[in-house]
Amino acid sequence: MNILYLLNFIQIVEWGNISKAAAFLNIAQSALSRQIKSLEDTLGTQLLRRQSWGVEPTEDGKMLLEHARRIQKECIDAKESIQSNKDNPVGTVYLGVPSAYSVSLVPPLLHRMRALYPNVSVQVVEAFSGTIYEWLVSGRLDMAILYHSKEHSAAVMSPFIEEDMVALGTAEMLGDKAEIQITDLARKKLISAWRPHLHRLTLDAAFVSADVPFEPLIEIDSLPCMIELAHRGEGVAILPPSCVVRELNDGRLKAAPLLPNVKLTTVLGQTPNKHPTRAMTILTNMLQNLAAELAPKTGWKITKARLDAPA
Repeated sequence: MNILYLLNFIQIVEWGNISKAAAFLNIAQSALSRQIKSLEDTLGTQLLRRQSWGVEPTEDGKMLLEHARRIQKECIDAKESIQSNKDNPVGTVYLGVPSAYSVSLVPPLLHRMRALYPNVSVQVVEAFSGTIYEWLVSGRLDMAILYHSKEHSAAVMSPFIEEDMVALGTAEMLGDKAEIQITDLARKKLISAWRPHLHRLTLDAAFVSADVPFEPLIEIDSLPCMIELAHRGEGVAILPPSCVVRELNDGRLKAAPLLPNVKLTTVLGQTPNKHPTRAMTILTNMLQNLAAELAPKTGWKITKARLDAPA
């Protein structure tokens, strides 16, 4: 199978039009059409479906597209690895980040990477931890910050950050207590993510251990909405404090540590069966150093202990 044909197939799907893709690639439309016909003959299936506005991939075409994008990424990685050297590192790293770290960690990370390694591009994708893990294992991401789970066994993991979750809400919702018992928290209006988000699974286990039910009034898979609902007094959210550093500093929210403590551990994950590029190694070191610097302000505990799968 011709790799060039696969790379050009990606362009056709992204443009949604063979003539536009041909113009972008600077080749004749008829030549591009012959490439697609060659791929279809090789695979024995139709890859594109014609529409009034252009073309779209068939189900088999969508499957091929995923493989083609992985091949495209491997080609880019190979080129960058060869061109990169110790004094002039070059490369692109696709990094998955949970919403909790998109404000506290990503902006200073990108600023420092641009200043020190201008030829290393970091492409950040924000999503929930479970989605990030799927993309990491499939090869769409090179690296990821993930919440540690025994389900995440297919990727290469190293310890990163540990946080104690806190109850977040208005002063009226939380009262004047500096800390709050889980048994008391169970009687409040609670805001939580849905299952199987790891925040939710961690809280489920903590409440079961305290022998009280965990029955959130509001279940929502949006971190900004959870924070805003807590600010409006609609309920109490239970999150890592690094999610709301700005809101705590300006007094929009109050935080109360949980008793007993509920810990959330994050790890740095890498795509399995892939040797780390120099750009990935640089980014890993940068993340670890930056997290250590930010720890006094965020309350993070930098962990290097061996990971044990949570129960």
